[in-house]
Amino acid sequence: MKKCVSRILQMLSAILVLIVVSLDPLHASYNGECWVVSGGDTVYKLNADGLADPTIIPGLTQAQAAVVNPESGVVWIAVSAANSVYRFDPPTQAFITLPPIERPHSVSVNPTDGTVWIGGINTVQKFSADGSQVLATVADVHEPEVAVNTTDGSCWITDSRGTIARYSAGGAVAATSPVKLREPKYVAVNSQSGNAWVTDPHANIVIKLNPSGQEVLRITDIKLPSSPSVNQKNGNLWVVASSNTLVKLSTTGQKLMEIPEAGIAILSISVNSQDGSVWVADQQIGMPPLEGSVTKFSAAGQGLVSNPIPQPSFVSVGNWVGQ
Repeated sequence: MKKCVSRILQMLSAILVLIVVSLDPLHASYNGECWVVSGGDTVYKLNADGLADPTIIPGLTQAQAAVVNPESGVVWIAVSAANSVYRFDPPTQAFITLPPIERPHSVSVNPTDGTVWIGGINTVQKFSADGSQVLATVADVHEPEVAVNTTDGSCWITDSRGTIARYSAGGAVAATSPVKLREPKYVAVNSQSGNAWVTDPHANIVIKLNPSGQEVLRITDIKLPSSPSVNQKNGNLWVVASSNTLVKLSTTGQKLMEIPEAGIAILSISVNSQDGSVWVADQQIGMPPLEGSVTKFSAAGQGLVSNPIPQPSFVSVGNWVGQ
């Protein structure tokens, strides 16, 4: 059985390499593009204007995330069913498979050194910038979500059993939050302040923690909060409410803006800290057209462009104050 699985993974890697190297030459730097996971089996790249780029990576199985490094343009792709994470470098078109990690689903890149933190089903691993080495391992965390602080390299990690902690760049516990949630499912960090935002959709809770893990504020009037994304320049937070509304919060938790009916079934958003825009993956389940879409909104909440993408489940744009 193990030999069979190994052969399948080797074949998948070979197919992906063939697909990637056949693509047209790409720009050597990151220019505000949005990377999209579609249908769990394909990764698309959209240019900053929302128009499709030639880059398409098909043939995946249960892809969970495709996260771009805004410093290098390298994209890290987590594929749960294959227990694999892939490193794709557009300028060179190099496609590398990392050492296996069980059911990877959460990815957070540190552009300052190129390292990446990967959350699996019950462990978190930190990989070197080239993907060849495991630099740190955090065990006994269930369905962890990860968010790296690009200033000091530390990483916030949630455990769906209710706990939240911050780990040093070397993987040691730096702070354990006394806050216990029912099921923390999302985490985002402001690298300038070191504060983290955590959401518990089932309990309708959004909390803000300081670097020591102490609760700074708690918001309970946002229903089903998910996919928090921080503007690294001003600290504002965008979050999805009730799967169809975008909410922008100030650093003090004040509601700055609500965009109702921004989608039908929004699964993921990602903020571009350079211009404050936010990209939205909307599956539009049960509504025509059925294929879904990825929409870009301005910092002021204006819809700028929308591109039909089949069942988009994840979006990523470069979100780094050092850009």
